[in-house]
Amino acid sequence: MNRLLLREQLIQFFNEDIGFGDRSAAALGRTEAEAAIMMKADGCFYGHDIIHTGASILGLSVSLCLEDGVNVEAGDTAVLLHGPASALLSGERVLLNLLQRLSGTATLTQQAAARLAGTGIRVTDTRKTTPGLRMLEKDAVRAGGGVSHRARLDDVCMIKENHIAAAGSITNAAEAIRRTAGPLTALEIEIETEAELLEAVQCGPDVIMFDNCTNEEAIRWASLVPETIRIERSGAITLDTIREAAVPGIDYISLGALTHSAPALDMSMRLTIKEAVR
Repeated sequence: MNRLLLREQLIQFFNEDIGFGDRSAAALGRTEAEAAIMMKADGCFYGHDIIHTGASILGLSVSLCLEDGVNVEAGDTAVLLHGPASALLSGERVLLNLLQRLSGTATLTQQAAARLAGTGIRVTDTRKTTPGLRMLEKDAVRAGGGVSHRARLDDVCMIKENHIAAAGSITNAAEAIRRTAGPLTALEIEIETEAELLEAVQCGPDVIMFDNCTNEEAIRWASLVPETIRIERSGAITLDTIREAAVPGIDYISLGALTHSAPALDMSMRLTIKEAVR
């Protein structure tokens, strides 16, 4: 987690919502209050750094904040904040939006990881993230028990179907990348057919991804990959089918849904007035 970037992002998010000033909250003067963020659904909590950094920006104090990855139930208190009611109300929507969305990602990841228990296969995210929230969404995946795929395009080199089309072949694409990316950059190749798999194996990548294959194909293809090459499986896999997709030989299953389709985990914030000062 880059906490400097997190602080910059939260300032940007608060500015987007507050604009030139929260007119409703300004009428409250210096009234002191406590705000409790309460869970309205069961799941996996995420938002520890968001709360502490957000509180620092808003001039609030934190007396309770659950750690990331903690299981919660409806009715639990996840966060207690203290300070001016105006600041609590001005920051409420941004904080709740982030906590609900990211706790939803952590919860869906936890559910997927639970379905893979005992297989030795890890669930991983993708780059199908919300613009501006990638760092947080991928951190929420880790909190839920998943692992993160490459963070950006300058991370791992990945040859996908359009790279193959542009280069003319898997081999051409792999050779071009190795000439330009440097020897320490990992290489992953996505394949959709057995012929592509055999060509990819000859290129000696770090990872081969089986995309949109059947379970029978995945089993057969895995037997053709040397143990030195890790295998990722992706495409058309859901929470309901992930256990069936966990065939022998696979190392990772990637789910774009972890970040693009996770339902928000419902929660709300309630204020208690401590001292009214005008």
